[in-house]
Amino acid sequence: MAQILIAPDSFKGSATSAQVANALAEGWKISRPNDEIVIAPFADGGEGTLDCIESVTPSSVRIPLTVQGATGIEHKSSWLLVGSDTAVIEMATLCGITTVDQLDPLGAHSYGLGQAIKATLEDERVNEVLIAVGGSASTDAGMGALSALGFKGLDGDGKELALGGGDLHRLASIKRPTNIAKPARGIKILVDVQSPLTGLNGAAHIFGPQKGANSAQAEQLDKGLAHFLKVLNVDDRAGFGAAGGVSCGLAVLLGATIVSGVETIADLIDLQEKIEKSDCVVTGEGSFDDQSYRGKAVGYLLEKGKEINRPVMIACGVNKNAASSSILSLIELAPSVQSAIDNSQRWLIECGKVLASRFSR
Repeated sequence: MAQILIAPDSFKGSATSAQVANALAEGWKISRPNDEIVIAPFADGGEGTLDCIESVTPSSVRIPLTVQGATGIEHKSSWLLVGSDTAVIEMATLCGITTVDQLDPLGAHSYGLGQAIKATLEDERVNEVLIAVGGSASTDAGMGALSALGFKGLDGDGKELALGGGDLHRLASIKRPTNIAKPARGIKILVDVQSPLTGLNGAAHIFGPQKGANSAQAEQLDKGLAHFLKVLNVDDRAGFGAAGGVSCGLAVLLGATIVSGVETIADLIDLQEKIEKSDCVVTGEGSFDDQSYRGKAVGYLLEKGKEINRPVMIACGVNKNAASSSILSLIELAPSVQSAIDNSQRWLIECGKVLASRFSR
């Protein structure tokens, strides 16, 4: 008998981290019924963060609220109160790419995130705010979120700019609110990338196309972000490019601290202890590629497994890295890519079954 830790990220658009973990566990039990399985859904600060944390903190409470999606359409969402005084906010569920029916690269904004931040700052129970910013639909440097908190981005005539990154190049000044109460332990931005705000490796050029931007629009957004830095009189740095620059705006203007999402969440769910107690770690994500090694959940577990000398096996939708017997993609099992997506639970169970058959102790 071995103890198996199953700690996958979500398969974006196909299965939550909890669904992935349970399916892999079901398959593993078919091949190795005597193993003890510990399920710990994981996330790196992107989509699925609230589900991940909620699943391993039974005392956490969902706090409902209504916010604007990335294109201004109101919808119901929530934030999570953990351990009686820590608020966890997930941008993806508020104004992320899954909240829009049609992508709007220039007009999409982060206003809904600001509404959630405001709600947590006004809650007397909250002493710390953690903001998971992955999965955004906008490239507005966080000005939408800041607008919901009382900041005003003004043009040269003193008129407030429209929401969205498309108008950032017209920014002349930012009017700050007179007072914003900060929680005792501060506001932390959980990022899963270390990209700068601007340039060919910045928010607009790297992530803009995923949000619907063509090359001309990406260039316009990049110029707006560069102008934003100039107005703020700050230098670009790693991490500022997360979530279309939300991390930059909130760090510079709200005094938030940018931290590693994967490390913060790992601490929150006591993942290190779980790894140490395991004989094998099974993780996974939709696309296992070169980005997986840079601030992502799977890369973190591979690194920890190496440090602690634990084997790590990977289930993924598609494997874009070197082939290995410890890595299995759903498209190797399913008859088609569409089947792997549409019937992910079936193929994840099969994946768990096959991976277990490859593990020996």
